[in-house]
Amino acid sequence: MTDRPSHDPSGEKDQVKPFHAKEVSSGQETADAVAAVLKHAAARDEAAKKKAPPKKQPRWMLPLGLNLSLLAVYLIVFSPTWVQFNPIQSPPTAERMEDLRAAMAMYSAKIDNFLRANGHVPASLSEAGISVSGGLDYTPRGDSSYVLIGNVGEETLVYDPSQQSLQDFAPNLSRKIGG
Repeated sequence: MTDRPSHDPSGEKDQVKPFHAKEVSSGQETADAVAAVLKHAAARDEAAKKKAPPKKQPRWMLPLGLNLSLLAVYLIVFSPTWVQFNPIQSPPTAERMEDLRAAMAMYSAKIDNFLRANGHVPASLSEAGISVSGGLDYTPRGDSSYVLIGNVGEETLVYDPSQQSLQDFAPNLSRKIGG
């Protein structure tokens, strides 16, 4: 009828095995593999015990290091004319005063916003959300008045909104903030 061989599902040839599965063998192969692993581990332990000594520094490193150290000391102590330190100079006092005016105007606006929202001036600048590192003092006067006092060097700048308007205090503010 057909030229094909019969397909017998129970045949040994047609059983599917994982690719790594081997035929059943004696325990000799396993013993050999364990022995090889133990031998390799012993060799690694032996090699770890025999560390190479660290390399010595070349002879030329000591004179070079001494010469460079002496050069650095000379440059620091005697400072020849070709070695110039370029210190950062602070801006002129007039420019720093204008910056302080602008900052005080901005702080005044925040204090006024706090006053409108809460009905009283803040007890401190931090209560109004203003953090100042130094050079500016805030003094509340009652519930609706305050004074800002700033220092630049020996110059003192005072802003009292009850005595003067913000426009009179900082007339160039719109130019300073780019408006």
